[in-house]
Amino acid sequence: MIYRSLALAGMAIFYILYFFKLFSQKKKGIDTYKLGKKSDKKKGSKIETALKIVTFILPVIELVSIIVGRSYLPIMGKVLGVYLIIGGDIIFLYALVSIKDSWRVGVGSDETDRKLVTNGIYAYSRNPAFLAFDLIYIGVVLMYCNIPLIVFTLIVMVMLHLQILNEEKFLESIKKEEYLEYKKHTGRYIGYKEFSFQSVRMFAYFFLFVWCIFYIITLVCYAGIFLSWIWIWLLIGAFAFLRFMMLKLTIDRDKRLRVPKPIKIIYYVLFFISLIVFLFVETNIFASMNATPKKDLKYVIVLGAGLNGTTPSIPLVKRIEEGYQYMSDNPDTILIASGGQGFNESISEAECIKNELVRMGIDEDRIILEDKSTSTIENLKFSMQIIGDPNTEVGIITNSFHEYRAKLIAKSVGYENAYSVPAITLFPVGIHYMLREFFGVVRLWLELKQIVF
Repeated sequence: MIYRSLALAGMAIFYILYFFKLFSQKKKGIDTYKLGKKSDKKKGSKIETALKIVTFILPVIELVSIIVGRSYLPIMGKVLGVYLIIGGDIIFLYALVSIKDSWRVGVGSDETDRKLVTNGIYAYSRNPAFLAFDLIYIGVVLMYCNIPLIVFTLIVMVMLHLQILNEEKFLESIKKEEYLEYKKHTGRYIGYKEFSFQSVRMFAYFFLFVWCIFYIITLVCYAGIFLSWIWIWLLIGAFAFLRFMMLKLTIDRDKRLRVPKPIKIIYYVLFFISLIVFLFVETNIFASMNATPKKDLKYVIVLGAGLNGTTPSIPLVKRIEEGYQYMSDNPDTILIASGGQGFNESISEAECIKNELVRMGIDEDRIILEDKSTSTIENLKFSMQIIGDPNTEVGIITNSFHEYRAKLIAKSVGYENAYSVPAITLFPVGIHYMLREFFGVVRLWLELKQIVF
C-alpha cells in the first residue's frame, strides 16, 4: 500500500537524520538543544542515559510491529499516522537547519557564550525537535497500533518531556531574563507571542492548510487527479493560508493586510451562518451514515453507482455487498436494482447489481430491475412506480455518506416511510465525499426551494 511505503520512507528519513545528528557531535549525545549542559549534572546525566536507552530500543519495537503487521486501527488511522510522520520529519529538519544557521559557539568552553536561538521555527516552539519526535512516534503508533508499541511510546514521550524540563532549568539559570522573556512569547511545544484566541486561531488555520496539502496528495494517490470536486481542497487550503497570514500579521501588529471593520463584520456574520449550516448538514449526514437498518422492510432499493464495462465500481461493490447482507438477513424482502446504462458501461447498472447478487446466492425471483434511471432522483421516482404505494416501508441502500441526501430526495418524490440502509464509505476518500455531499444537499434544497426535514 502507498501509505505504508510513505510511512516507512518517513521513518527512515527521521532515523537517518537523528542518528547522523547523534553521532556527528564532538560530544556524543542528543545535541539538538539550544545550549547543551544541564543545571543538575547528576540528574541530567541520568535522564539523558535513560533517554538514550529508550530511543535506541524504540526502533526495535517499531520494527517488530511492522513485521507482525497487525493494527487495531482502520485505514484512516494509518493515513493520519503518515501525515504525522512526514510532518515530524519536516519539523525536525527545520529545527536542525535553524540551529545550524542561528547559533554561534563562543571562544573557549563557556556555554554562556552560546546564543539563544529564538528565530525560525524556534519562534513558534521552544522545543521543535522534541515536538517532531512526539509527532513521529504518535504517527508510528497510528500506523502499527498495538499494546507494546503504545506503552513504550508513552515511556519515550515522558522521558523526552523530562529532558525538556531539565533543559529549561539550565537555560533559566544561564540566560535568566533573556530566556524568561522568550518563554512568555513562545510555547514549550507550540505557541506564538502571548497566548490568545487569535494565536489559537492562527495555528488552527495553519494546521488546516497543512491538512489540505497532505489530503490532496492522498486523494490523488487513491482516486486520481480527476476526482470530482478535488479542487475544493485547493480553495480551502488557500483560504486557510490567507487567514493564517492575516492573523499572524495582526498578532505582530503589522498593518499590511488590515481589513476595514465593516468588511470584517460582514465576513464574520457570513462565516458563522455558513458554519451553522455546515454543522447542521454534516451532523445529519453523519447520523444517516450510522443509522441502524430497520428489519423486514418490504423493499430495499440499491442505487446504481457506475460501472467499468461490466465490472461494478468500488462504491457500487459496497452497495451490492450491503444489499446481499440485508437480503440474507431478511428473507421476505424484495430488492429493486436501480440504475440505467451510462457512458462506457456495457450493461445497465441494474443488471450488474442483479448479476452480482445472483452470483452471491440471492434468488433472482427476489430481484426487480429498474434500468432506465440516470440520477438518484430518477432511481427513486422510477422505483416508486414499481412499488406503487407511497406508504410502503422501503430501505435505501447507498454509500453511507449519500444516505441523508437520498432520504431527502425520497421524501420529495413521495416516499412516506423511507429508511437508511447504509453501505460502507471508504476512507480516507470518504472525508472528501462527506464534504462534497454538503454542497449536494444545499443544491437539493435550492432545487426543491425548501428545506426538507
